[in-house]
Amino acid sequence: MSRYIVPENDIIRTANWISNFLIREGYNIDYTIESLNEIDKFFKEKINKILENDDNNRSFIFAIAAYIGEIIKAHFNGKWIISREIDLDDEVIGIYINDHGTIYPLNITLELIQKQYTLKQYIKEKFNTDI
Repeated sequence: MSRYIVPENDIIRTANWISNFLIREGYNIDYTIESLNEIDKFFKEKINKILENDDNNRSFIFAIAAYIGEIIKAHFNGKWIISREIDLDDEVIGIYINDHGTIYPLNITLELIQKQYTLKQYIKEKFNTDI
């Protein structure tokens, strides 16, 4: 049992902030699973430039992770949780989804930045669903 309460209001507020930023940048962000294609497009076109010019990369990365997490949580009926599954020394925010286990949006986002895969590929492999 976790000692902490999931900061769900902060996650939602942060997801809304990044969605407004991406809309201003010209991306079709609308909280649908299809909008994850727009996140892939943003990563391909602008993420390196944004990260080079942003002194507060951690907040920006967390915001993108919050948006990705909110979409996955809503589309696959998940719930935010605090977990120690990936870090025994610290608790990490994840999303538990029946039949799929726990996913970690921050890790997904960091792997996207490292160009290990796209969200389209991740959703297809993890959930056997196309976006």
